[in-house]
This record gives sequence, structure tokens and C-alpha cells, in this order.
Amino acid sequence: MQSERRSTWTPLPNLTNSVKLFRQVIRGGFTALRSDHSLRAAGFAFFLSRAIVFFILIIATHVTLYNPPDNFGRSIQEISIRVRRTSVQDNLRMLALRGDGSWYIAVAQKGYEQSAFDNERVHNWAFFPLFPLAIRMAAGLTGEYQLTAIALSNIFLFFALFALHKTVLAFGYEQEIADRTVFYTSFFPASYFFSLPWTTSLFLLTVTASFWAAKREKWLWAGAFAGLASATHYSGIFVFPSLLILYWQSTRPLKFRASALGLLLAPAGLLAFMAYLYKVTGNAFAFADAQSAWRVRWGLFLRPLYAFLISPFALAEGWNFRLLNFAAAAMALICGFVLLRRREPALAFFTLISVIIPLSTLTLEAHARYVMVLFPVSIVLAIMGRSQIVDQVIRVIFISLLSLMSAFFGFFFGPALI
Repeated sequence: MQSERRSTWTPLPNLTNSVKLFRQVIRGGFTALRSDHSLRAAGFAFFLSRAIVFFILIIATHVTLYNPPDNFGRSIQEISIRVRRTSVQDNLRMLALRGDGSWYIAVAQKGYEQSAFDNERVHNWAFFPLFPLAIRMAAGLTGEYQLTAIALSNIFLFFALFALHKTVLAFGYEQEIADRTVFYTSFFPASYFFSLPWTTSLFLLTVTASFWAAKREKWLWAGAFAGLASATHYSGIFVFPSLLILYWQSTRPLKFRASALGLLLAPAGLLAFMAYLYKVTGNAFAFADAQSAWRVRWGLFLRPLYAFLISPFALAEGWNFRLLNFAAAAMALICGFVLLRRREPALAFFTLISVIIPLSTLTLEAHARYVMVLFPVSIVLAIMGRSQIVDQVIRVIFISLLSLMSAFFGFFFGPALI
């Protein structure tokens, strides 16, 4: 009798076992995430700061300001609170379309203008493409642009804070400094922009991820994230020389590594945008030349700082909160020189060039928004925060100003647009 062959085939697990395996994997993943201090620090700063920002924005958008007739010869500013006047969703959609948010959403919906360049009127070529592209892709799934853009900004912020914590640790700073860096960044007085459809959250994410990869000598990833940064905002190109400095520091005496070729991806985002603009406008530098419609001028970067110092009591003019912007720019310059003294040339260069170039447009407008994405500034503040008194002062000032500025933005006051 021929002996039967025993089959070596093992049946696949049944559905029940597969579900159990899936649950174990998910449970293990959440356990690993909970044990990651960087994730906990980022989560704490993110949820606390966003809770404050959204609470104030929602309350402010349900408040109506009006001027009643004179009462006994005096004009009184009264407040009418109408909690149920509009829905929260409608108010958030309205917030999304304020300032530059409307430009990014319009680019996501309709794309860039297909016309020859002229500098007589404003054009959307000044707004870089990566964030509108992300909005367009996500809105294709949700069918909603404004709320989707807000959601994306907050998702990008969470991962940016996580990457920031890892980056600070990669630069050799202790965990407490990384914790304070993340906290100060998320509570920066202008950080309500992180939750709005502007490029700030995505830019912070791509920049910090690039520096993090570079400190781990993952040059391909560093170049790739830098390329994404240069497709997000023009100042993303400043990451490229900063990465070259980090490469030089990591290979002294300087040696060539094949992996360093990945750094050549750093300007790819900007170059791709320039090629596209040349195709549709005939001007590869349309993103820069379009700024002329906003009356951008160029000169010595110290002039706007001097202009504030000779008239310091003009605290705000139109969309320019002069006091806050001056304080942010001056603080960033000081922190840049502190980083030079601490022998952090890559962080110092990125900070100083990212402040000096915008100041060279001879205006202080928007500098608080520019500085809040310069994570080396928060690192210097976190080092100073080793003193408990300094730490508490920074926290009180930042939280108070963030609350005030969020309310201003909710009321659509000009200075809140920075």
C-alpha cells in the first residue's frame, strides 16, 4: 500500500485569528506611541494650545460689535453676543478665507492664473504650490475646501511639533529643553496662524524634518524635506545652505559621500515652481516680481527696525502690529547671534537669513508670523527657560498675547493679520 504523503501546506489563519492579530498590532502600535516622550510632549502642547485658540476664535466670531447712537453726549462701544447666530462650521469657513487663506484656497480650487506677466495688479503667483496642492488632494476626498484646509494645517502642526522635539534632541539638547521648545512654539503669540489655512504649519513640518534627518546623517531625506520646504515658501530655500553647513560639520575633514547627493533635492521644489511659472507666464521669477503689486521695496534690513525706534508709540498701523513684529524680529536677530556664540552655525545661519531677507523689504509687517516658524529661536528661549522665573515669564507673556491676538483675529481686527 502506497504511503500517504503528509501535506506541508499550512492553512491561513481564520478570520477570527486575523482580527486578533490586527488588534495586537494596533495595540502594540499605540503602546509604542504612548511610550514616546516626544509624542507626549507634542500632543500636550498641541491639544492645549489649539483648545485655547479655537475656543477664543469660536467665541469671538459669535460676538457682534456695533456703535449705538450717542448716549448723553458720549459714544459707547457696546457688544452684542449672539451665540446661535451662525453655526461653528460657517464661522470656521469664514475664518479660513481671511487674509492669505483665501489666496491659498483659491489656488487649490482654480489653480494659477494662465496669463502673461504684468506687475500692475496682484497675482496668485506669489503663493507657493505645495500647500494648495495638499488642500486640493484632500478636498477631492472630503468635497470641502475651507474646513479641509483648517484640518490639514492642524494635522501638519501636530507632526511638526513631534518632529521639532526630535530635532532638538538630535542637536544634543536635553529633554527639558525640547519640551519647552515645543511649548513655546505652539504658544507663540501669532501661532493661531498654525491652525488656519496658511503655509506656516506645513513649512514648520518640512523644515524641522529636514534638520532632523540631517542630524541623523540621512542626507537623502534631508534633501527631500528641504525640497518640500522650498515648494511651500520662498524662505524654504534657506534650508539648503544650512544643510551644507551641517554636512560640513559631520564630515570634518570634509569628505565626499555619495549619500550627500541627496542634498541636491533641496532646491527642487523652488526650481519646479519656477519652471511652471515660466511655462504659464513667461517669467520664471513671477513669484518674486508679483510682490511689486504689494508695494514691496528693498533696502538695508536695519531701516524698519530704526523706523520703529524713532516712533515707538505707533504700536499698530493697518495690518501691521508694529510692536509685536519689532519684538519678534529683534528677538530673532539676538537669538541668531546667541547661536553663533554657542557654535551652532547651521541654526544661526537659518535664523539670521530668514529674518534679514524679509526685513530688507523695508517693512515690519508679518515678521511675528515669519519668526514663529524659526524653531532655533524657540530653542534659545528654551535654554533661557532653565531659569524657572524666565520660563514662567515667557509662558505668561506668550499665552496672554496668543489669547489676545486670537480674539483680535476672530473680530477681524487689522493688527491680528500681522
